[in-house]
Amino acid sequence: MTFFPLRKTSVIILLVSLFSHVSMADTFRVMLHTGSFPPYFFEQGDSRTGTIKDIYKAIAEETGDTFEYVRVPFNRALHLFEIGEIDIEPMTNPAYRGDSTVVGVYSIPFAVAEEVVLFSRSHKVQVNSPEDLLGETIGVVKGYYYPKFTPYFEDGRISASPVKNENLMVKLLLAGRFSQALINKDFAEHKIKALDAKELLVVGQTYHALDMMIRFHPNKKYALPRFNKAIQKLLNQGTIEHIYNQYR
Repeated sequence: MTFFPLRKTSVIILLVSLFSHVSMADTFRVMLHTGSFPPYFFEQGDSRTGTIKDIYKAIAEETGDTFEYVRVPFNRALHLFEIGEIDIEPMTNPAYRGDSTVVGVYSIPFAVAEEVVLFSRSHKVQVNSPEDLLGETIGVVKGYYYPKFTPYFEDGRISASPVKNENLMVKLLLAGRFSQALINKDFAEHKIKALDAKELLVVGQTYHALDMMIRFHPNKKYALPRFNKAIQKLLNQGTIEHIYNQYR
């Protein structure tokens, strides 16, 4: 067997490269809410990881960083971000956080979140604008803001039926409490598949879509370049699309 000794300079370059990768690595506290919002995340203790953890695992393999997930109620999570006890909101858009006292800094987009009208199958109609639902009652999540529909809710042209969360919304839709609801498309499609409810529920067309980004607390903005580089690589390789497809 023949051995090829490394030159001293090559060894030094290799060690410096490895040390630099490790020295840049950080531990970030990432916001995850209590409960579940599949396919993005599942109940604590569920063996399924969800798209958020899977995407962040792929990012960690590129950046060397580690992530600690902080599971608290939604409003509490937003407060912890503002006071710097949470470093990252895993997927959001500046349009959602305009009222925050800490705007944060955002990564490049890595996904698109689509909002749709989810119907009971017997009440499915074509919806091109809120005008097509005048006089109807629509399920919504309490505390959420729906830019295209809120003016119609406020003047009574459309009635909003607020519920605690999306999981309850689907249950009430199946129970006939209302005939349609405004909901995240990924969540709706996952629930229909999980409940084998394709004969009962149908997803309407997308009425609103926003790019999803990572929101960093400003004291972690130094990490943005390496995260953007990792995200772009994962997008180019099709890794993120593959992760989403695993839950579809």
